[in-house]
Amino acid sequence: MWVAKIKFSGKGTLIGSKAVKHKVNLFGFPLSYYYEKKWIIVQIAVTIFGNEKNKKEFIRDLKKEKRTSNLELKNDFLIGIIKEPIYIKCIYNKDIIHIDPAFISDKGYELINVGSFDRKRLMDIVKLMEERYKGRLLSIQQKKIKSISIMRVHPELTEKQKKAMELAIKHGYYHSPRKIDLKQLTKLAGLSFSTYQVHLRKAEEKLIPYFFEE
Repeated sequence: MWVAKIKFSGKGTLIGSKAVKHKVNLFGFPLSYYYEKKWIIVQIAVTIFGNEKNKKEFIRDLKKEKRTSNLELKNDFLIGIIKEPIYIKCIYNKDIIHIDPAFISDKGYELINVGSFDRKRLMDIVKLMEERYKGRLLSIQQKKIKSISIMRVHPELTEKQKKAMELAIKHGYYHSPRKIDLKQLTKLAGLSFSTYQVHLRKAEEKLIPYFFEE
């Protein structure tokens, strides 16, 4: 199977634009889809990272959109239905497999990892993203897939790892230059330096392909 990792601007997408606006990061996976006139109806599962205020404002804003329906939120896990424009059907069709959840960044970009037995199908996606969303191909290779992240919409983080990551994101640890250091984060977390560092490092090991891929 051919597998491609593609980066593109999220500022022109429904969820990506709101991620930037409300400073949240998301992992999202399409559960099912079908075509309806000029739209693709996509059922999605999404995990949201960010502070509680920002997450609530993000959800409130998303619910106002005519292109969304049946949004259900439990903690930071969201299931709902969105309408995507029919011109992106090269992403949603029988020849494309979504290998991992899409990563939607509050920095204004999105990452998708998709596969197909037909290399041309992947290059059709690349072409679309280049033309409409300032996209670029990060990698494409032929390999055997050993797993697909369907059962969970983000890498398996423990609650402690997730809280450590959310705290770091919230306070600008991943900004350039950094707005906070590990010692300060440790104090905010109310943990020892070594304990917090372990939780954050393990979370980074699982999330690094998404947060730090350029």
